Amino acid sequence: MQAEEAILKGLTARTRNLLRALDRQDRLETATVFADWLSRQGSPELAAAAQEVFLRALGALSDPINFRLLKGLDPLLAASLPDLMEATGLERVAVSERLNDMVQVGLVSRELIDDQIRCTDLATGLVTWVEGMAQGSGEQLGEDM
Repeated sequence: MQAEEAILKGLTARTRNLLRALDRQDRLETATVFADWLSRQGSPELAAAAQEVFLRALGALSDPINFRLLKGLDPLLAASLPDLMEATGLERVAVSERLNDMVQVGLVSRELIDDQIRCTDLATGLVTWVEGMAQGSGEQLGEDM
């Protein structure tokens, strides 16, 4: 899968899950100002929601330690918290909070029962995209120097 395809797939999945969770919450509350909010959203509003999710994911990705964590994760092979602590040299709370932030923006999935951690399609696409851009820039700089 190309980087752009993975980014789009992951971004769409994360935004869909977020919107559906908000809609579910709205349905549980009575007489809320947000009743039927999701059904009233058109393409421009949905695109704005996806943009918000995307920008938050880019913010989390831009942290060098988070980027290194994501590069070491695989969507199919789970990693453990001790593995990630060793890879980063950070303590448990620091790694756990970084992972929680990345779960929130859709870059990482973290199973509650056995604390297995995997990157998402969005993370895989973004890491591939960043690495491709950096490589292309390095090649152009090499030609210019």
